[in-house]
Amino acid sequence: MARHRILSLDGGGAWAMLEVWSLIQAYGAATRGHDVLAEFDLVASNSGGSLVLGGLLMDLPLSELMTLFRDEARRRQIFAAGGTWPARYRAQGKLDGLRGILGPTDMALPEVASRTGNRGRRLPHVIIAAYAVEAEKGILFRSDLSAPAAAIEPADAPRRPSVTLAEAIHASSNAPVLYFDDVARTGAGNFWDGAIAGWNCPAAVAVVEALAYGWRADEIALLSLGTANVLSPDKGLPGQSDDMGLRLRRLGAEVGVMLRAILKEPANGAPFHAHVMLGGTLPTNPRDAITDGPVVRLNPMPGPATVDPPHAVLAKLDMDAVLQSEVAIIERLGQRWLSGHVPNEPVRMQRSTGHPDIGHRTATEALAAWDALAPRRV
Repeated sequence: MARHRILSLDGGGAWAMLEVWSLIQAYGAATRGHDVLAEFDLVASNSGGSLVLGGLLMDLPLSELMTLFRDEARRRQIFAAGGTWPARYRAQGKLDGLRGILGPTDMALPEVASRTGNRGRRLPHVIIAAYAVEAEKGILFRSDLSAPAAAIEPADAPRRPSVTLAEAIHASSNAPVLYFDDVARTGAGNFWDGAIAGWNCPAAVAVVEALAYGWRADEIALLSLGTANVLSPDKGLPGQSDDMGLRLRRLGAEVGVMLRAILKEPANGAPFHAHVMLGGTLPTNPRDAITDGPVVRLNPMPGPATVDPPHAVLAKLDMDAVLQSEVAIIERLGQRWLSGHVPNEPVRMQRSTGHPDIGHRTATEALAAWDALAPRRV
């Protein structure tokens, strides 16, 4: 039985409701946030996953946490309209909305996490990913300020103020340019979404944090929850042109593609890296997938043949799904995935066939693997 357990929560805006679906399937809709967190020793999150983490730290029942994503008024507290072009949303409006949602849970991050929870169980150490704009590098907000992986500073060095939970989530979820109209401004600095640092899936970052604590790799189990990988055929880039108008349009299109690629992150990368770092076995032939590794990946992976919900509709939905009709489509995807009608994204799959060579083809198989790897604590 694995002694140390890690929960990794991907970014993905409103699609993070799929992570709540995963937790409900694993632990039950009536289970409260602190009871879920008591099953883990470390939690890492980015963007929409950080909002899920916030709901867990609020000790909401998972059914109520789901309403943060189902309720359009709540969603519009995060995606606050009125951003300055080309952005759609106001960054300051998002921070105000987060503070309103978190209420009294919005304390300094070290105070709200890594403490005794509401039923006498210790909460895990948490790390929330972001990108420091001026420093041009990724940054991790930690509940354990003395974590071994944190940089050691001289005793007389000036200390930046600790961010609150709302500020950490705000920084982690502040997708720039097309989405929010300003950096996430805090007393600790100015930030963008952690995906800019390559941490949209923070699974590998979490493993580094765990190994730095001295946890043995063969005693670590990691549950990686995603926000859907909508497979689509490769798209060619538009051709070159000497026409300045066409060149500007191409530039605008490429900026959009680049930003979305950063925010979505290549499929399988971080969970596979975590699998290798934890000593997971690698397959030796294409017939025998590795299904008993230290990393379990739960993430719907609808392909072009998916008809319910239609793949073409899913592919058009952006991460900022706000309308009730859009969220209903994402929720339908979650239901179909959990019932086995939409494939699960494995830790790694064969490029030629799409079959897993590490991990699990269905959500049911992945959930059973996690239950065997990390049985419920009593």
